[in-house]
Amino acid sequence: MKSVLKKNSLLLVVLSLFVAMLAACGGSDKASSSTSSTTSSDSNANSESSESPESPESPESGKALSFSMGVSPWVGYAPWWIAAEQGIFEKYGLDVKVVNFIQDADMNAAFASNNIKVANVATNTAIRMEAANELGLQGIILLDDAAEADAILATGDIKTIADLKGKTVAYEEGATSDLLLRQALHDNNMSMDDIKVVYMAASDAGFALLSGKVDAAVTYEPYISSVKDKLDVTVLYSGADSPGIISDIAVVKSEFLTEHPDVQEKLQQVWDETMEYWNNNREAGDEIIAKNAGIDIAELPVILAGMSYYTSKEQAAVAESGEFMNTAKKIQEIMIEQGALKQAIDLNKMFHLQ
Repeated sequence: MKSVLKKNSLLLVVLSLFVAMLAACGGSDKASSSTSSTTSSDSNANSESSESPESPESPESGKALSFSMGVSPWVGYAPWWIAAEQGIFEKYGLDVKVVNFIQDADMNAAFASNNIKVANVATNTAIRMEAANELGLQGIILLDDAAEADAILATGDIKTIADLKGKTVAYEEGATSDLLLRQALHDNNMSMDDIKVVYMAASDAGFALLSGKVDAAVTYEPYISSVKDKLDVTVLYSGADSPGIISDIAVVKSEFLTEHPDVQEKLQQVWDETMEYWNNNREAGDEIIAKNAGIDIAELPVILAGMSYYTSKEQAAVAESGEFMNTAKKIQEIMIEQGALKQAIDLNKMFHLQ
């Protein structure tokens, strides 16, 4: 009898341990699934895209407005990364998840389907998105412009844009690379029909040039410097050859802005305070940027030298002077001439810079 009781007791102990282990595993899974971060990659965004569109929470008695914002790994959007990690969004009643996208096309799709409420894109991309999809897109904050951070690179005997005739050129369709190439061709009385197009992400274009797969590539920093370090290349054309044409802007849909009319001012305040924080805490800010852009911190000075950021006062100045709108009109004209747009849209209705 003792032997039977002993065996039964042992069996009960084993069963108890097994149940305890199952409970522990279940608790661990629950903890993991509830963990969230302020910044995430586009792989997370893609998984979200299969779910219902994001519905931002309206602020109620001090409750923060919650939504996702899309960016690409370009330092022009750097202040948003800093704001997310330093809690600056929260200071202005915003709960923002900054989502990194590798390609503009993925971010544009997430924006169109309401999986993100704010998208940070090139000005030409914003115009193209609105013309193609009629999203009711509103440009609300002018972020930056790049003079030398975007360029067309070539090797061998290709020394001018004219030399590109009949050559293979790698670039990302719809991005700043697209516009820069079209502008360069326009300035040299050429069109896209004069070259052999190879579509790929701007991050891959430089490597395609390095490996000899294409004759020329349109890309941006830090990929420009990476190519220069490994290969003897000629810079055929850059943003400096057409000042103001390469710029970035934050956009929302008109319905979102109507529902939350103060979101533009709040995001502008976040941007300004973050710029001030970065200026006063350069090392800490640079570390955040390098991590999110996936680059070595030593590469930042070269990238930043070729671009500039707008504060709210600087944005107001270029908006009031008509400088920004004139550039936007120029961008639209080039895209129509080069076949990237079928017809013009009302840019005055689309851009609402304060």
